[in-house]
Amino acid sequence: MTRQRDRKGGEKIVCIRVLIADDQLRARRSLRALLTAICWSTSSDPAQPTLAGALPIEIIGEAENGEETLQQVGALHPDVVVMDLHTHALPAPEPRSDGLATIEMIKKQWPDIRIVVLTMYATDRASVLSAGADAFLLKGCPTSELLEAMVHRGSADPG
Repeated sequence: MTRQRDRKGGEKIVCIRVLIADDQLRARRSLRALLTAICWSTSSDPAQPTLAGALPIEIIGEAENGEETLQQVGALHPDVVVMDLHTHALPAPEPRSDGLATIEMIKKQWPDIRIVVLTMYATDRASVLSAGADAFLLKGCPTSELLEAMVHRGSADPG
């Protein structure tokens, strides 16, 4: 997260850098629009409380599949990856489902990056969390739950 020094010499978080990963263009656009709207609401008046006390959000990139997600994470170093479970296969030697393998690889190489899985399939919850995701949410969840998962407020697994 982008940090600034405060007047007392401490640091405060001023922006959450987000990578959106979903194999559906429409889903990526919708999530980008939602997060952009939240960003506008937080940047217009920093003294005003917003949904879940959200911080400004900077969407730094998008990815369509696991391979692109890994490339973008390596190049852009986001604070949070909000991802669906992709159905595209990763190249060998990763025979597992793309989404789970992507989660594991991100956590192995960049353990401080927060991974929020946003999917339509509640049955994937246990495997997603055991792969290392920090939060598991169903698409259509309240925006406040998504924001809380992104900034690590409240339960890491609201589902």
